[in-house]
Amino acid sequence: MARSIPFFGREKELAALDAEYQSGSSFVVIYGRRRVGKTALIKQFIQDKPSLYFLASKEDEVLNRRRFAQETATFAENRLLADASFDDWRPLFGAIADAMSGRPYVLAIDEFPYLIGANKAMPSIMQYVWDELLSNTGCTLILCGSSVSMMRDQVLSRTSPLYGRRTSQMRLRPLAFQELRGAFPRASYESVVRSYAITNGVPKYLELFSPDQDFEESIRRNVLSTYGFLYEEPEFLLGEETRGTASYLSILSGVAAGSRKTSELAKLLGRKAQEITPYLKPLMSLGFLERRVPFNERYPERSKNGLYEVSDSFLRFWLTYVHPFRGELEMGNMRPSLEAMGRSFQSKFVPFEFERICAEDLARLCLEGRVGITPSRIGGYWNRTGSLELDVCAQDGGGAKAFLGECKYYAGKPVGMDEYRRLAAKAETFAASYDDGVLLGLFSHTGFSDELKDLAGERDDLVLVDKGEVV
Repeated sequence: MARSIPFFGREKELAALDAEYQSGSSFVVIYGRRRVGKTALIKQFIQDKPSLYFLASKEDEVLNRRRFAQETATFAENRLLADASFDDWRPLFGAIADAMSGRPYVLAIDEFPYLIGANKAMPSIMQYVWDELLSNTGCTLILCGSSVSMMRDQVLSRTSPLYGRRTSQMRLRPLAFQELRGAFPRASYESVVRSYAITNGVPKYLELFSPDQDFEESIRRNVLSTYGFLYEEPEFLLGEETRGTASYLSILSGVAAGSRKTSELAKLLGRKAQEITPYLKPLMSLGFLERRVPFNERYPERSKNGLYEVSDSFLRFWLTYVHPFRGELEMGNMRPSLEAMGRSFQSKFVPFEFERICAEDLARLCLEGRVGITPSRIGGYWNRTGSLELDVCAQDGGGAKAFLGECKYYAGKPVGMDEYRRLAAKAETFAASYDDGVLLGLFSHTGFSDELKDLAGERDDLVLVDKGEVV
């Protein structure tokens, strides 16, 4: 059962919105995938401010405009607007500006792409509204949308009539792990990691998989059941943003199964490599796929050592434990999915996501000055033969210093000297490449042996991080 979770996190986003509000008239564009919390963010922001919030729908433009007129009448305290008939949006925005008389206020239009879908001229209409009616009235105008492609093409791109008018844009992404951990202070670290691993930090999913709920029962009810809220979620998300959902899904499935290069995907799908490439960019743009390269590549865009990876952890979970067993699940048989989870979820899936959490922790700790490097890039490392791999690495902007780290998600034992020795041996490969030296780091959630902690106390080139904090 979905549980309502109070608003949490988003301090940076709220601070940025408040700065826009305090600056006078401003035009903010907020966009991001569905269920990521855009509406909740806007409502949290406007709760203590004079504001008009309008949620557009897929209905006809006339009906949307009629509802907007009714809400404008309430906001402007002018009942005549509710009873009048409007065939143009502009007088309604003018009435809002007149009613506020220069006082600061927020006007938020949510799901703006629905208005564009009903009237292609809507960006041009909003250009006039901003330029002639709102830009000098103390208004903070927010246009928000879930269609990432439409918001980019119709609102943010150079070809849009609105180009150059925004004062800020915000692509809202899933919550960071530390935000989730802060929201559940009584939950165990491991239960929060598990929830984060399956939800990807998406607020709506967290209502279904909060750390204090029965995890397996939530999986059964929400993902594996054909009636479950998330059973067809990836197909819905892809269908909203792409055409030819099956081709995109096939590529994602191939990457999740281990075909991580264009040539490997082409071979798997029986197609030419150049036929695969056009599908990759949209998937990366939507945040479903990423191309990773070793952290020390000089020219990442041209690297021949790049590997594709499913970057949304819920999507990766679905591709691993749901999609391959759709036939069985359609017949009500969850056993194959659950058995597959039993074989690899705790031993492989969660540790993989723990590496992402550690990369996030490293960025935060460096920003706080608690790790002695100012990274320009954070990533992993692997050589072309696969004989040498490192989980979390960083390099400073000048390429003079590096951080090399390993993440250990053990079931019970602390990380000890054996892990340090293996990491030190790997680091010898890099020692001559960095004039300012190499830092070594080990990440754990079960602590470290006393011997290793003693060693870290004696050396300034060894960093131990337990549950996100430097030991």
